[in-house]
Amino acid sequence: MTTISEEANSVIDIRRNRLRSSLILELYKAGQTSINKMARLFHASIPSATGIVNDLIKEGWIHETGTGPARAGRPPVLYGLNAQKYFTLIMDINRHDTQLVIFDLANQLIVRRQVDLKLEDAEGFLDALFSKTDAFLKFHGIKPEKLWGIGVSMPGLINAQIGINQTYPNLTRADQSLTARLSEYFQLPVALINDTRATTIGEHRFGLAKEKKHVLTVNIDWGVGLGILVNGEVFTGASGFAGELGHIQVQSDGLLCHCGKIGCLDTVTSGFALIRQAEEGIRLGRITILPQLLQEGERLETHHIIRAAHNGDEFCIDLLSRLGMELGKGIATAVHLFNPEIVIVTGVLAEAGPFISNPVEQAIHKYCLSDFKNSLTVRISQLGSKARLLGIQAHLIEHLVSKEFS
Repeated sequence: MTTISEEANSVIDIRRNRLRSSLILELYKAGQTSINKMARLFHASIPSATGIVNDLIKEGWIHETGTGPARAGRPPVLYGLNAQKYFTLIMDINRHDTQLVIFDLANQLIVRRQVDLKLEDAEGFLDALFSKTDAFLKFHGIKPEKLWGIGVSMPGLINAQIGINQTYPNLTRADQSLTARLSEYFQLPVALINDTRATTIGEHRFGLAKEKKHVLTVNIDWGVGLGILVNGEVFTGASGFAGELGHIQVQSDGLLCHCGKIGCLDTVTSGFALIRQAEEGIRLGRITILPQLLQEGERLETHHIIRAAHNGDEFCIDLLSRLGMELGKGIATAVHLFNPEIVIVTGVLAEAGPFISNPVEQAIHKYCLSDFKNSLTVRISQLGSKARLLGIQAHLIEHLVSKEFS
């Protein structure tokens, strides 16, 4: 039977752990703070805040970083997160390649490597990922005990609660989640997140969406994803699938999409669609410098088309313009649904800059009601792919802190 004393101690421990986790997250987000500010922020007494800080210093989580400005009397001592306490491993997995990244706890990128691993090659994918990751960690001298956890970003229908990517179910056995398989192999906690949702978190914490509450992030990659920020929170939907903009139908008699449906937005506005349209134009004899940009045996990629457009290639400029207009139509629908302050365009095709953003804006002006577009801006991401990496990192840190101090 539990005594009153034991219950009281249990309540105290729960509150103490909540304060510890809140402090770690605050230092991760804010950089540094003083004990007085901590106490006010978390409604704790100065002695309680001091005791928690002292414990975290002993455990190596935080350290003194200097002193802050004083209105009167002695300047307050500032404390910050010990960025070298642990590293995190980020796996940024796409349909065309995979990036392996090591961050410290201050979001400083320690090392990054791109490896030739494609989601389309589902058979043997995880075994290859394990092998390449082991080699990556060994080459850079990252010891397993130095890693706190792993953050994984992927395209597709991701149910983060159970750790499954339902678009790529064959990566693991039917009775095993992807996060469980990764955690079992690396003996580390794993957090899984959709790539566009990670980008939205990155933009909200560190990019153009900072301090904004209503934002749409459009990820134009090999598919089209939509990240949705509502009242400052990332909107995920009932199962975590919200934002599959690329699979709204735009052509009832269009091409077959990889999802099995006909005429999805992906079939006209994705990286694959752009390459297909360029190759068709070349076969039909359209005048373009694209063939001259390809080395012998090299396949046409999106960066060739973007490069040609920047060099004044009319054919490629037209391709990007038509893609931007079609994309803008789809975004206009999302604008009517969510009424955002800003639309942030990111992904591999965002490198086209105004060749994409200008027609997107034109389409929004054409297809949106005026009251929706009057206060709306469309911007190309300043962070680019770094927004996704930072978003995975922020998502992972929150997951790890909740586990560490639960």
